[in-house]
Amino acid sequence: MNYLKKILAIVLVFNLGIVNAQEEAYVAAESGLSLRDQPDVSGKMLTKLAYGEAIGVLEETDKNLVVLDGGEKISGKWVKVETRNHIGYVFNGYLSPNKIARTIRLNLNDVKVEIKNLATSDYKRTHDLKHEDVTTINVDASDSPEGKHIILVDNDYKQVSLFQRYENSFSFMSTDSKCNSNEWKQFDTEWKPLKQLKSNTFETLTYTEKDWKHFVETATDNLKEDVVDKCGEDWLAYIKTIENIKDYPVSVSTNRVFIKFILTDSEDNISEKIIEFEIPKGS
Repeated sequence: MNYLKKILAIVLVFNLGIVNAQEEAYVAAESGLSLRDQPDVSGKMLTKLAYGEAIGVLEETDKNLVVLDGGEKISGKWVKVETRNHIGYVFNGYLSPNKIARTIRLNLNDVKVEIKNLATSDYKRTHDLKHEDVTTINVDASDSPEGKHIILVDNDYKQVSLFQRYENSFSFMSTDSKCNSNEWKQFDTEWKPLKQLKSNTFETLTYTEKDWKHFVETATDNLKEDVVDKCGEDWLAYIKTIENIKDYPVSVSTNRVFIKFILTDSEDNISEKIIEFEIPKGS
């Protein structure tokens, strides 16, 4: 009896050792990663693992795989992994040893959208746009919606086009107390198409220093009468000659960033959805 207990204890310790030997990895496939019952692309798909999902790697197989993704070759092996609900096999070319930031998900009528690596102030990660045309994402003060990847998942639309614009604020000041605007003036930039990285992946635009210089010129032109009345023609000419926008006697900031989806279905019906990124004041 004691001998049997010792055997069971050894088996228990051995099993615990296997569990503890698991390596944690994170799904780096932006459109999700298939978990299969066999280490083969023809194996039955048990589930689709979400981008950033944590899994335990149990063992590596000797089966290699090369995947062509957007013209780039991804090489790796099939590995046996464990999730909360399944044990199966995945291609480790889309696994990362580093934790991946959480994803914001948007549910539209015939497409699901994911925005990668964006910190929010309210921690809301899912937005439903099936019955609404506009949704607001509150961006954390430590982050920006610029330069982010937007992924189209399970897209059933014939065509999806994405555009971006900014709502910027402008105010001017001077040592002369009369030469100040009492209120911020808001201006909308023109819609510009997003850069398409892959068939299902877009990257949001970044407002460059050149864009800011152009914005200051546009804003002062639109406020010319107010500026000249308070500050004079010389001041208006002066601000257009300064090369470094940090030296301008003005304050500029972004209030909101908008992303517009133009969706064309199989019957050529067109609809629009808009994401409004709210930027904290002082960012």
